[in-house]
Amino acid sequence: MGTINVATYHDAWLNDLTELLKIPSVREDALASTEAPYGPGPKAALDFMMSIAKRDGFEKIGTVGNRAGYIYIGPEDDPEPIGVIVHVDVVPVNDIDQWQTDPFTPVIKADNHIYARGADDMKSAVMLTYYAIKAIQDAHLPLKHQIRFIIGTDEESEWADMHQYFAEEGALQYGFSPDGAADLSYGEKGISQLDLYFDATNPENTTIQLINFKSGSATNVLPGFAEATFSGIPTNSLQESFEQYCQTENITGELKQKDNQTTLTVQGVATHAARPETGKNAATYLANFLTQYDFEGNAANFLQFIGQKLHKDPYGEQSGYGKAEPKLGKTSQNIGITDFIVNKTGHINLNFRHSLAFDEADTVSQILSDEPWLTKIIRDPAGVVPHYVGKDNQLVKLLADAYESVTGKAPDQGVNGGASFGRLMSSGVGFGVIPTDEPSTAHGANESFNLSNYESGMKLLIAEILALSDNL
Repeated sequence: MGTINVATYHDAWLNDLTELLKIPSVREDALASTEAPYGPGPKAALDFMMSIAKRDGFEKIGTVGNRAGYIYIGPEDDPEPIGVIVHVDVVPVNDIDQWQTDPFTPVIKADNHIYARGADDMKSAVMLTYYAIKAIQDAHLPLKHQIRFIIGTDEESEWADMHQYFAEEGALQYGFSPDGAADLSYGEKGISQLDLYFDATNPENTTIQLINFKSGSATNVLPGFAEATFSGIPTNSLQESFEQYCQTENITGELKQKDNQTTLTVQGVATHAARPETGKNAATYLANFLTQYDFEGNAANFLQFIGQKLHKDPYGEQSGYGKAEPKLGKTSQNIGITDFIVNKTGHINLNFRHSLAFDEADTVSQILSDEPWLTKIIRDPAGVVPHYVGKDNQLVKLLADAYESVTGKAPDQGVNGGASFGRLMSSGVGFGVIPTDEPSTAHGANESFNLSNYESGMKLLIAEILALSDNL
């Protein structure tokens, strides 16, 4: 690595990163096609990555089903290639009112951060990894193993991109995903997604009627915005009570009146579903406020379930749905999506990042027993089982040593509540480049990447890739 001057790549990296951040690579099923399985945004981001690979002279490049792309360097006949897997898709922007700039117009501010959706998760790291691979190739460094740089477009949803890639290109044993913080995750929790359904009704002749309640559009995001419309509550006392509640809970909200209907909106703090304890779920706060009023029937059941039982319960401890054990720790629970439209089928989406002690079927049975007003629960087949490599794994030790060779200190190591593509390899891990002392802005408003991390990120990625190639 001493022969590589990473500073020479900085300007090109920043230019390409800026162009990638401009692409709204949010999955849109309504616009999906054979050419763009997840809609035009993810496909445009993939096409951009393939275009710069062609521009820069990479020879072994290609795509799989318009879902994933790859760039390979090193010996072609290697029986044990090493995977470095990233993704260019991003989560939707559901909290636009909290953004200080347009999410898809990258802006560099005085704090030397670049602001845009995907800057943290994970387009900055995508481009760092691309330039680390390019720097290794430009330096003509000998590689013992082939390096497979794999680019996904469906990480924030179902991972169908990777399923097709591995079906066509073959399984990998070793590798990592440079997603998120520089916390070497030798274990990743499982993911269970449950969709709860019920009849969204108010009893006849009830004075207070819930007409609509909506929050969130992605299961892996703790929603920062929620809205409810109802009738039957006098606004003269409601306004003062709502303002006092928002002040006490340190959230913001707004009340609007039209004819005989009142609409309340709440702005919480959006965050990644893997870290619900770091955010403020707008849906549960709004529901919690409304539980003081005399809603009845399933409107009351719905509000009490998310506004009392699940409110401020990121680990499922008061609900009883969270299960913990020593190896992977606590289970977290996130209420990602809520939909109540009167006289329609209501919907609540729960996302669990779970330990080895969590059992999905048992949890479904427990919820149905606790909440008989629910009509059914559907288990999402896209859920994943826990992944545990362990601290003593050879790949983990090599990555840790490479990190220490660059930074002079050992990396933080442990278990991650998120799901990185690293788990797709039997001895794969998640190991990002963002310093662990920097707060994550992934999936939140004003998402950003600290441009001061460019040099360390490049050096880390080069050292880690070469360590695996040379020693596995």
